[in-house]
Amino acid sequence: MPTTNATEPPEPEASEPLPVAISAPPSGQLADAPSHGRFPALASPIYRRLLLGNTLATLGSFMQATAQGWLVLQLTNSPGLLGLVGAIAGIPTLFLAVIAGVLADRLDRRRLLASSYAVAAILSGVLAGLTITGSVTFWHVAVIACAAGLLITIQMPAGQAIISTVVDRRALGSAIALNSAQYNLSRIIGPSLAGLAIAAGGLALGFVANTLALAMVAVIFARLPLPRTRAVGRLQTAMWGDLRDGVRHVAADPILSALVILAAAPALFILSYLTFLPVYARDILRIGAPGLGLLTGSIGIGALSGALLMATRRPAGGSGRLLLAGLVSMSLSLAAFAVSTVVALSCLALAVLGASQVAYYSTTNTLLQTRVPARLRGRVHSLYVLTSIGLLPLGNLVAGAIAERSGVPPVLAIGGALTAACALIAVLVRPEMRTLQAAGAESDTGPLASPPDAGPSLPLSAPLAAEGPADA
Repeated sequence: MPTTNATEPPEPEASEPLPVAISAPPSGQLADAPSHGRFPALASPIYRRLLLGNTLATLGSFMQATAQGWLVLQLTNSPGLLGLVGAIAGIPTLFLAVIAGVLADRLDRRRLLASSYAVAAILSGVLAGLTITGSVTFWHVAVIACAAGLLITIQMPAGQAIISTVVDRRALGSAIALNSAQYNLSRIIGPSLAGLAIAAGGLALGFVANTLALAMVAVIFARLPLPRTRAVGRLQTAMWGDLRDGVRHVAADPILSALVILAAAPALFILSYLTFLPVYARDILRIGAPGLGLLTGSIGIGALSGALLMATRRPAGGSGRLLLAGLVSMSLSLAAFAVSTVVALSCLALAVLGASQVAYYSTTNTLLQTRVPARLRGRVHSLYVLTSIGLLPLGNLVAGAIAERSGVPPVLAIGGALTAACALIAVLVRPEMRTLQAAGAESDTGPLASPPDAGPSLPLSAPLAAEGPADA
């Protein structure tokens, strides 16, 4: 644990963390210095394999998400039920995200991820079989979506927590941005392929592709030589004690609290637009299933461009100004998309929205990674998951209910305005957010090693002047 300064939040007294021993990765696996030119995170062989696994998982999940949205609309012809499926899928995150963060800090993350991806592959295979046989119903989709949401809840804090253990601290922003890049490249390719498959009568192909992709990801993670976390000594704290430590740490840091709370705004008011894209494709823009792939691909093109720019121009991460600019840009571009009835303008607005999402979420993620000690990272990230993703069910549910009566465009336009208002309030309440900059992150064995002749490692003291969704 690095030395703290006078402004650091107090260490928990009643509940000390479970002692942890870290098995170091094989020699040469953890990059000693950023290299690979504009993509320093790729200097880590483990990260390259991690990136491959994440790419396969994301590609398959986007194909399934596109097919699932179209399937629900086909089965029910109801925007409200479309929103309900989105809400059901997010219920596990809303109630279990913080517990998943504790598990990410307690259990072997490699095994946790490998097993959860294997179960997710089975669920996707079941949905594929039901669709192929023609026996699928709305409630089949809803139950499988809920179970898949539970697995995603487990995967997210564990997956994010391992990034800072396999790359050099100066390449952390590059690693997160590259992960955003693969996410958004998959967002371009996956929905486009799924849209073409749907148009050709192969709705189940999206589910089959996701099944195969998740099975391969489970194998990749099972064989990934991650630094292994294992508990040593006598169990000294209960799970709820661990959870309390994470909450206390966030509450003691005003900037950290602001970052976690602010993430609720897009979750409640913006991200429901993804649920309603099938409505725009079929009923508003009238471009059908291939057009649904075009709309989702437009988001991906913008987001991929933004992610690559973040990875190459800001390898250490962004800034508070970039975070706020990204959030405001999300609001304005969503409002433009909401009222557009022209396909080209809608695609342009979605591309800007995609780039803005990357700017906001990548920067927020980097801020969290660099601002939180390694022993609390899983728990703190789970609180971020709770606000940034766990509140999606509430947003989808309310948006779907309103859209059923008033239509989808007013819901999205008002959501953009409310998010912009939240960004303004954040600046007024915490003006110091505008001056945040990235700082070094602590690995599970201490501050990540500096490269030779690069000077000493930067200790992680909270609060630091720092600056981090996806990706979803």
